[in-house]
Formats: sequence, structure tokens, C-alpha cells
Amino acid sequence: MEYIEIFQCNCCCKNFKHRYSLERHIKVVHQGYRPFSCGCGKMFATKEQLERHCNSKHTLQKPYKCEKGCNKAFSSSSARSYHHKMIHDLKKFACPIMDCNKQYSSIYHLRKHLSKSHDQLIQLINSITWFLV
Repeated sequence: MEYIEIFQCNCCCKNFKHRYSLERHIKVVHQGYRPFSCGCGKMFATKEQLERHCNSKHTLQKPYKCEKGCNKAFSSSSARSYHHKMIHDLKKFACPIMDCNKQYSSIYHLRKHLSKSHDQLIQLINSITWFLV
């Protein structure tokens, strides 16, 4: 059996597979290392984080289009991936309102939908019945 060395942070007990990952973690998380700054005052640990921030907060560019059938666009590939996961993949929470047919990948998103998408009285009746089942 092969022995795999684990590197553990003394501050928060988080484990890492590589020493350099632990060192980066300590520097960024516990020592606050943020050498990359934006004109708005926010600081970032990596150049990539700064670029992602600038693209999402300071420009209107959204080059990452949804590839799963809707017309949404995003400023980063990670935001698009999150959208795919939460909106298009593994839709297992269906709206209980008759003839709605909306489905969501999390109960959070279903509740959010229920809170604003339907007539209040119908929503209340259907939600109560749905949660009792």
C-alpha cells in the first residue's frame, strides 16, 4: 500500500496533498496576501481573480454564453458552469403549481421561484400541499 503524505494547516486543520498548496493557503487565507488590486479598492491573491473581478464587475462583457438552450450569458466560465449546474443539470425539484412545469436542481431555487412566480393564494395552497406530501 502506498503512503500518501498529507499536509495539514495548523490554523484551521484543512488538509492538502502538496506542501505548496498548504503554503499558498496559509499565505492567502491566514496572512491575507493580496498583491493584485483593482481601482475600486478590492484586493486579490491572483492575477486571474483580479481579471475575473474586473470582467464581471466593471465591464459589460459577457462572452460565455449558455450552451444548454437559454439565452443567458456570463462574464466568466465558472459563472456559466454554475448556471449549467443549478439551472439545467439534475433538475429534480419540480414546481408543484399546476401547469407550471418548471424544474430546479436545488430546493433553494425552487423556493425562490415559488416566492415570486405565482399568484400568492394559489402559491400558498399548492406549497402547503406540496410540503405535506
